[in-house]
Amino acid sequence: MKHAMTLLAAAVLCSFAMSASAANRSDPDFVPTNTGPAPLGGGSCATPVTIGSLPFSQAGNTCGGANNITNYGGPCAADLPFPYPGPDDVWAITVGTGNAITVSADLTGSTGDLALFLVSACGNGAGCLFHSQDAIGAGAGPEDMNGGAALTGLTAGSTYYIYVDSYYGSGGVSCGTYTLNVGGTLPVSLESYSID
Repeated sequence: MKHAMTLLAAAVLCSFAMSASAANRSDPDFVPTNTGPAPLGGGSCATPVTIGSLPFSQAGNTCGGANNITNYGGPCAADLPFPYPGPDDVWAITVGTGNAITVSADLTGSTGDLALFLVSACGNGAGCLFHSQDAIGAGAGPEDMNGGAALTGLTAGSTYYIYVDSYYGSGGVSCGTYTLNVGGTLPVSLESYSID
């Protein structure tokens, strides 16, 4: 409870501090700040946040994160052959037979130039299977993985990792906020069983 109260107080202070500055990037007084506490969001390979039910929507912030993957391989390298040296967030999702998911990120108001990647092994960019379009510019988006189409052909029972990654390694657009949205179906678990 004490931890929750501390997070709430920090969020209130952060929103108060943000309201004192210009809220629009086109305003000459706008100063991008990423110094407030990150909202609950993605983790790292050591502690990925698990997506356990769909639909899923969660705010996150790559600021303060580590750079777990810089280069992506597979189909991702063919379409986006650029390094992504900025900080990233990691989300884990386990799919079942016939499951198809959609993945997108709302970047409205973000100060980061972010993109999405789906990899088969955490920390290994060579196993990248799907990616978003990587709209150019801070806050440009939304980022839709696989052009907004469902991600199919995933192996039942396997865990995949969604990376929200930053294009720039340093500077004003090296990280930012986002809202990760995942739709579709996940494996169902048997809650009870009886024979009459």
